[in-house]
Amino acid sequence: MKRSMKATGHFLAATALLLSACGKTATTSGEHAATAVTELPLKRGFYVSADTACGAASNATLLLMRRGGFNGARDSCDFETIERTGPQSYRVIERCADFQAGPDSATTETVIWQIPDDASFTSNGDRGWERSFRHCEQSSLPDPWRDNDISDLVE
Repeated sequence: MKRSMKATGHFLAATALLLSACGKTATTSGEHAATAVTELPLKRGFYVSADTACGAASNATLLLMRRGGFNGARDSCDFETIERTGPQSYRVIERCADFQAGPDSATTETVIWQIPDDASFTSNGDRGWERSFRHCEQSSLPDPWRDNDISDLVE
């Protein structure tokens, strides 16, 4: 049975509308369906801002990647959910709290992570910010990070 292009278009539109009402999304052959995963495919340990040499890392440019989130100089973020949305992209719901402001400062944000390899990423928050980081071996960092025992945080 042949369908006209117009009928096919109406069918696709109706299907997308129905899926949308159910909280689902339709994908085309060039898109990937979101798949829940338990962690991001990144090495655990220290990451430095992409424009900073590992040996020049500071509180402002460094974060510690854990299995379930990361710690920065001023805040700690936990990954509440992680979905793989493409070959190198992930949608993450992050809950972050400012160390100085306390636990009541926690906010939740949807962040898109682009991960080209297991040692670098760019993340974009739904509030308009973007950041890029790359992994640094701990031995290449300046004091005090070079000699900190982080084994209990990155297991």
